[in-house]
Amino acid sequence: MVTRVPAGQLANFLQCLYQTAGMTRVGARAMADTHLEADLRGIPGHGSRLAPGYLDKLRTGHLNPRPLIRTVRDEEAVLVVDADLAPGPVAARLAVTAAILRTRRYGIAAVTVRRAGHVGALGIPAAQLARRGLVGVAAAQASARSVALHGGTSTPILGSSALAVAVPSPDPQRPVLVDLAAAAMSWGRLHHLARTGQVLPTGSALDASGHRVHDPNLAKVLLPAGERGQALAIVLELLVGALTGSTPLPAGDDGRGLLVVAVDPRRLAVAESLATGVAAVAQTVREQGARMPGDRAWSQRDRAHQDGIALDADDLAALIEAGRRVNVRAPHGWIQPEPLEASTGSQKEQM
Repeated sequence: MVTRVPAGQLANFLQCLYQTAGMTRVGARAMADTHLEADLRGIPGHGSRLAPGYLDKLRTGHLNPRPLIRTVRDEEAVLVVDADLAPGPVAARLAVTAAILRTRRYGIAAVTVRRAGHVGALGIPAAQLARRGLVGVAAAQASARSVALHGGTSTPILGSSALAVAVPSPDPQRPVLVDLAAAAMSWGRLHHLARTGQVLPTGSALDASGHRVHDPNLAKVLLPAGERGQALAIVLELLVGALTGSTPLPAGDDGRGLLVVAVDPRRLAVAESLATGVAAVAQTVREQGARMPGDRAWSQRDRAHQDGIALDADDLAALIEAGRRVNVRAPHGWIQPEPLEASTGSQKEQM
């Protein structure tokens, strides 16, 4: 069963949950906005269903509700910060803001963050840069080693780190956007397939015995998307691990690396030609019946704003239960399932 809830109701409810967990109003809103944006774009694995897991981490001290974010190095176009185990969306918002300010001044910026929590859908901070007319690149480290290598053993070596690239388009609100996990798919996508009864593509995951599997409920280890995908996954680990001053490989905790790079096309004297080029490429692609990267997300976002965000019964029940625990009542009109013994665990496994 699916319940559609208005975007504004969901955002306000999430903000109340995070403020009750000890976060500031600004930090709580960053969390709510990030979850909401993922749900709007049709990325439920990174949306509001993650909130109960984040709240558990805030309660247990794995994430810091009021982090003392510290500048490690601040030198013109470069900023390095220690996030003090801030939730990832909070760290990402800070990194994007810093990147915008530096890019306006220097034409380019690189911001690295250490000891940040799970960021969620990286296309969100990347698109925030593109909507300011900047080319945005964001990359984030996973917490756990969950990706095995082609040609190796079934032992997970890499994390399912992620990369997003956003390029401004003639419509500022709909940039060209690529958001990829280092593996053949993200854990969030895998959990969504499991919940909706779908099968995994061939060669995307292994079971506990190291055999390739199509049933997402049996998947324990992810695989890269072929040899080229594996090369990208390895290089990405270096970018989000070693380059950010974090561990070179995931260390099994929430102290992970985040990289944000921004480039101002105007400072390269190509702002107009870039816009013309994007329009020409988009026209050519769509004339062939294909989509530009990001088209599906923006169309889904428009529909969700109009029709409401679809939450399945388990995810909605877990959110309502999270509110009950801290005396935050769900909005009137939401279906109120019976209390759960515990929130579903899948959303916390790979955060």
